[in-house]
Amino acid sequence: MDGDSRQLISDCFLRTVVDPRSTNAPLDPPPTKAPVKVELQVLRLKEDSQTLVMDTLRAIHGDAFQLGDISLYEDKGGRMKKAYWQDRGNLVIQGGCDYSDVRKTGSSSEDKFRMYALLKLESYGFAKAHCEEALDHCGGDIDGAVGLLFEKYFPPPVDLEGVRECDVGEEELEQMRNDEREALESIYDKLFVEKERNRVWQLKFKIDHLLAHSPSEVRKMEQKRKQQEEEDRRKFLAAKEKQKKAKKEPCWNFAKGKCRYGNRCYYSHGQVGEEDSGSMERKEKVEEDSGSMERKEKVEEDPNWFYLEIRFPKKSKYPFEAPLIFLKTTCADIPAQLLLRVARALVQESIKITQDGMPCVYSTAELLQNDEEIARFVELDRYQFPDPRRSLFYTPEVDAMNNVKIEDLPSHNQMGATKRNTGPKVNPEQLRREDLNIIKKFLDKQNNATYKEMLRGRKQLPAWSKMSEIIHALEMHSILVISGETGCGKSTQVPQFILDNWLLQSSQLDNGTVPHVEIICTQPRRISAIGVAERVAEERAERIGNTVGYQIRLENKISAATRLTFCTTGILLRRLQSEPTLANVTHIIVDEVHERSEESDFLLLILKQLLERRPDLKVILMSATLNSNLFSSYFGDIPVLEIPGRTFPVEQLFLEDILERSGFVMEPDSQFCRKLRKGEEEQLLQELEYADVKAAQAAPAKSIKDENLKMADIFARYSDYSPKTCKTLYLMDPLRINPELIEHVLSFIVDGSAGHGWPQEGTILIFLPGLAEIQTIHEALTDSRQFGPRGEGKYVLVPLHSTLTNEEQALVFKKAPKGKRKIVLSTNIAETSVTIDDCVFVLDCGQMKEKRFDSNRNMESLEVVWVSRANALQRKGRAGRVMAGVCIHLYTRPRFTNHILGQPVPEIHRIPLEPLLLR
Repeated sequence: MDGDSRQLISDCFLRTVVDPRSTNAPLDPPPTKAPVKVELQVLRLKEDSQTLVMDTLRAIHGDAFQLGDISLYEDKGGRMKKAYWQDRGNLVIQGGCDYSDVRKTGSSSEDKFRMYALLKLESYGFAKAHCEEALDHCGGDIDGAVGLLFEKYFPPPVDLEGVRECDVGEEELEQMRNDEREALESIYDKLFVEKERNRVWQLKFKIDHLLAHSPSEVRKMEQKRKQQEEEDRRKFLAAKEKQKKAKKEPCWNFAKGKCRYGNRCYYSHGQVGEEDSGSMERKEKVEEDSGSMERKEKVEEDPNWFYLEIRFPKKSKYPFEAPLIFLKTTCADIPAQLLLRVARALVQESIKITQDGMPCVYSTAELLQNDEEIARFVELDRYQFPDPRRSLFYTPEVDAMNNVKIEDLPSHNQMGATKRNTGPKVNPEQLRREDLNIIKKFLDKQNNATYKEMLRGRKQLPAWSKMSEIIHALEMHSILVISGETGCGKSTQVPQFILDNWLLQSSQLDNGTVPHVEIICTQPRRISAIGVAERVAEERAERIGNTVGYQIRLENKISAATRLTFCTTGILLRRLQSEPTLANVTHIIVDEVHERSEESDFLLLILKQLLERRPDLKVILMSATLNSNLFSSYFGDIPVLEIPGRTFPVEQLFLEDILERSGFVMEPDSQFCRKLRKGEEEQLLQELEYADVKAAQAAPAKSIKDENLKMADIFARYSDYSPKTCKTLYLMDPLRINPELIEHVLSFIVDGSAGHGWPQEGTILIFLPGLAEIQTIHEALTDSRQFGPRGEGKYVLVPLHSTLTNEEQALVFKKAPKGKRKIVLSTNIAETSVTIDDCVFVLDCGQMKEKRFDSNRNMESLEVVWVSRANALQRKGRAGRVMAGVCIHLYTRPRFTNHILGQPVPEIHRIPLEPLLLR
């Protein structure tokens, strides 16, 4: 072994190791080394360092954090006061490194201030990278960084203005703020703190519904629940044991002083049991008191608070300008996204309130504690906060390096799909020239005699009086609901109001500043899209396909000059597939939204999302007056404009009324009678003789349908009608369409000698469930001596169904020849989609066909169902367009009142959505 190795070993073992090969001398034990003790060092901080540490701890744990008294820090077995460092006394230094040139980090006051500022910004939920970027951008100014982050994370909604013009001076604004501060102090007491005078307010809350998002709090609540269950179980067992002891029979030997079993005795020793029960009660009371004290101490020591911070920037116009609102918490594992999402809800609420110059702090504080509203906003809000991986100033539309617009690459489906030409493609210059040409033709048309005649007719419609109100509301809001009775002119006039307003305003502008307008109006059915388009084109004294056109499946009449397109809802959905933002479309009108078809409901869902990407898009929803508020609430309480209807009074009759007046009688042998078993006819005759006597009893319950009643119950329910009518009601099968009854009622209507005093002119509209029933009634009336072509020849039978050709459907709108009356056999397509101007009489069979999905068979079917009361009222409104009308419902009044639904079931709740989503 060389000298260097021996030296290293001696350094390692701290003593020289004797080589046994060099000597045979006995090894002497090494001398005992005296231990060397060094007392533990006590670290002492300067006052500046202590202040900085306390500020950091308060930033982490909350402003209420305080150090406990030194007496509370007990030595729990560590014996720190009697511990020492143990030194070996012969430390050998073999090398070193000079750290004098190494830059120290975090020791300067600037670094400490930056660390404190970042912690404060991150406590609001902002991303760390964005906090650093904002702090650097503002040169270390915390207030500037807070304002920048607020601007980037919480931009105001497009439809809400951030600042309202006000002429109030700074002194008055400060006085208003002081009044609000005093009110908040009186309401929240110590929970409200003014951190900086007239600059920063803070409210402290305990919000359990937000703590439910904390994993640690969830575990605590689970532990509390288990402890409570264990406590309840223990109390239950104790009570059961107490009850068991109370039920024991007394010990007779103990009463005589002879019981030798003592506490082991099966029977009850009276005084002992009482003492045991009393001690047990005292024990339970002590445990309850201790438990309540523990819970009280735990509540007082619970550090999980939420802080609502309200900041007023310099030169703030509050309450005419929304303040900066932030939310932070002392709960360490609350997700930052949750804090930002809740803060966004509070910010939007404050903007809405300050639009009217009202204080908003109390309202936002109450909203924060409303668990239902906050949960609904967090669930529905889809706003994307800035991505922490990107710059705070990143804009997705434009690349900052070369100012080139970034577009998504096509998917493999799009690359492999065959693109179809859905319409004329023109460049912006051609579009501008076409707009100027349309404006010129419109101005020249003002002197056209045909156009003036049509304009006079348009002014007679109720919708004309609301034109200026509709245009003004559309300029103020991006979406609104127009509600009006059938026949008020909303379907034909509202699109023309928008088009005419654009033409008149553009005619006063320079050629280079003319804006482009393209209006799409959806209709639920093909016939309504064609009919309304042709009517509007006629009112504008032009051919279909010029300024006004339509587009349906496998057919369209549009051109480069078309600015108003009527189409079915499915056509617009398909256009959204190839053009998600509808870049050239400026107005979308969704007509007949109250029908709640699957396509219209799905379209409203897409439009609600599209409005976030296209704030300049205008959407108009047109509905009947039945449930217009439903659509208003869906889009966030948007304005609703009411257009009054122009209808004459309509007399409403039900089945029992028309049977009584017309004298229709049904015999038991009729094919449309309810099924009767053998021998029931004779029994029926016997019941008919005594039914009026039995009917003296109380009327049956309203919940029982007519087909489930006996003869006596029918007489009791319809006691105001003749026995002949009651017999017919009893025999009639309400689920079957009766051609004999319909023909008899028609004969009664057209018979002027019947004495009813009804008009002897006007179209008769008959509502039937489907095409099969239309064909049956059409054949029955064709074979009739009175209504058939081989009879008197005074009537024209016109079927109306969606499967008919466009030419056949167009016959509905043609007026009947002179001296003849038109009888229209229609499905529910004529309820709202088609308007028959000269309709006076309506026969409502009360049934319609609906698509239903059978989950057991996993298939879709078309079922005959009863109409709703809303459908019945719509059918009633079809009569009385030109004069006083009559509506005859071929079902009873009790069925209308008690047994049919008030509103139809939306189609999206009845059918599977796979075909719509896969289309």
